[in-house]
Amino acid sequence: MRARDKEPMRKSSRSWTLAIVSAAVVSVPAEALADHVVLTNGDSLTGIVAAASMSELVVDTELAGRVTVKWSAVSQLTSTTSVRATLPTGQIVEGAPIVSNGHFAIQPGNGATLPSDLATLRALEMVRATTNAPSWRGSLNSGWDISRGNSETWTISTNGTATRLGPVDRLGAYGAYLFSAIGSGADAVTTARAFRSGLRYDHDLTRPLFGFVFGDVESDPLQLLDLRTVGGGGAGVHVVKTAATQLNLFGGASYARDAYAPGTTTSTTTTSTTATKTVGPPVTPPGQGGTPPGLSGIKPNRGGTPPPVVNTTLLRQVGEFLAGQDLDHQLSDSVNVTESFTVFPAIDNLQDYRLAFDVSLAVQLNGWLQWNVTVADRYLNIPPSGGAIQNDIFLSTGLGITFGRGDSGAYTGATGRRPPPTKKP
Repeated sequence: MRARDKEPMRKSSRSWTLAIVSAAVVSVPAEALADHVVLTNGDSLTGIVAAASMSELVVDTELAGRVTVKWSAVSQLTSTTSVRATLPTGQIVEGAPIVSNGHFAIQPGNGATLPSDLATLRALEMVRATTNAPSWRGSLNSGWDISRGNSETWTISTNGTATRLGPVDRLGAYGAYLFSAIGSGADAVTTARAFRSGLRYDHDLTRPLFGFVFGDVESDPLQLLDLRTVGGGGAGVHVVKTAATQLNLFGGASYARDAYAPGTTTSTTTTSTTATKTVGPPVTPPGQGGTPPGLSGIKPNRGGTPPPVVNTTLLRQVGEFLAGQDLDHQLSDSVNVTESFTVFPAIDNLQDYRLAFDVSLAVQLNGWLQWNVTVADRYLNIPPSGGAIQNDIFLSTGLGITFGRGDSGAYTGATGRRPPPTKKP
C-alpha cells in the first residue's frame, strides 16, 4: 500500500481514539466529582461542602442552593473537602470528613480512618487555602421618595458598608445619610437631615476572645446635634460561631464629645413647679422662608417631649463604660440579618448614659443587586440643655449594589458578615 493511502487511515484512527476518550470523560457521573450527603430521612444532597462546625454542615448544591443540616440528621457522608478537628487531647487532625451509619470519622491523607465523637471535639472547621492578601466586600443602598402635585416632597436615604477581611482580623466601615424636605423655592422646609459614620477594627486574640477599637461620628442639625465624636475599644467573646450564626458579647471603654446648638425648648422640673422656656432668636412659621418645623413659635417642642433633666451646657464630654452584643445570622442563602445593641454609661454618673441599637435585613436579589432595610436608634438619657429630644430614630430602605467577594477562610469576627464560600471549579 502506498504512503498516500495510509495517511487517511492514520487520521481516522486518531479521530476514533479522541472520540472514545471524550466519551469516557463525559460518562463519568457528576456525583463522583462532588460531595454526597444522605440524611436520616432518606433524602440525599449532592454538591460541595461549604462549611462545617461542631453542630452543623453546610452544603452548596446546584439546584437547592445552600443547605444547612445538623450533624444528627446526617446518615452518610462522602467528601473530598478537608476539615480540621481539635481532639480532646489538643491534637489537631486534618482530613476528609466521613459519616457512616451516623458515625463521624476523619480520613487523613495517609488513608487511615480516625473515628471521632463530635460531642468531645474541642473545635471543627474547614481547612481553607490561606492568602496574605486581605479581601474587601460591601454594599451601597439608596432609597428615594418624591411627590409632586398638591404636595411637593422628596426624601433620600442612603447607607453603605465596607469590610476588609483578613485571616484573623476585620476592618469594617459604615455610613448613613438621611435628608427630607417639603415645599420648593422660598417655602422649602428641611424636615430631616442626619449623618452617621464609623470605623471598627477587630482582631482575634485567643479562641474565642477578640479585641477591638472603634470610632464614630454623628451629626443631626435638626435635633440640634452639631457633632458627636466617639472613640474607644475593648474585648469580647464569640459566644456562638457557626456557619450560619454568630453571636458576640463585648465590653470596654470609650470617650464621647457631643456639641449641641441652642434654639429649642428645654424643661426643668422641681418638686413644686415646672418651667418651660424657648431659647434662640424668633423664627417664622414653617413653610414661610424655610423655617424647619419645631423652631417656630407654633410648635416649640420639635415633635417630642422635653426631658425632665438636662445638662447645663451645650457641650458634653464624658468618659464611658460600654457593654453590648451583636448578632449576625444567615436566614437563608440570600437573606441575612445583623443586629447590635450597646449601652454607654458615663464613668462619673451612671444615670448619664446613652444607648445605640441597630438592626439590618439584607436580601440578595442576584449576584450584585440587594434590597436592604436598616433601623438605627440613638437614645441619650441626659442631653445638654440645647437638645430637647432624648431619642432619635433613623430608618433607611431601598435597593443597592454589592461588591467584593472575600476569601471563604477569612475572619468572621464581631459584627462582620461572612463572605460566601469559594466553590470548587
